[in-house]
Amino acid sequence: AGILLSSPLVSALFEHLRFSQQDIGSLEYQRMLLVILDQLHHAELVSSYLPSTEHPALAKLLEFLDAHPADNSSLDILAKHINMTERTLARHCQKELGMSLNEWRQRLKIMKAMSMLATDKTVENIALDLGYANASAFISMFKRWMNTTPDQFRKSNPNE
Repeated sequence: AGILLSSPLVSALFEHLRFSQQDIGSLEYQRMLLVILDQLHHAELVSSYLPSTEHPALAKLLEFLDAHPADNSSLDILAKHINMTERTLARHCQKELGMSLNEWRQRLKIMKAMSMLATDKTVENIALDLGYANASAFISMFKRWMNTTPDQFRKSNPNE
């Protein structure tokens, strides 16, 4: 079990099929389903979008970052808080999480942003809550990770 990281094409095809008036037995509909299956077959499988760990010190750090997503402390400062060197922390992150701490933090911010976008908060307030200096830096990061802007995400997911 895990999460498939699919291409934007899969999302677009699902969206097209959702709103199309096509008969599910039509050849065009069937071809689109085959393209989706092919794309999902090649999608990367990850155990979790935001992995966790049993490592006591690293788990404590991840808990802190989850509670304080606006914290922008350097890897060196975070390592010192849990009595590690920067290199040791980086090694533990790769081993335990399968990614760098920076990537984990970005994923955390994306997840928090998605739930905040379901509220009436402005994009600027969400950006500040997540530790970005301004809305444009947040929008740039969100678009890089989600292939859509926060406003477009909000409009396409009104009930999230």
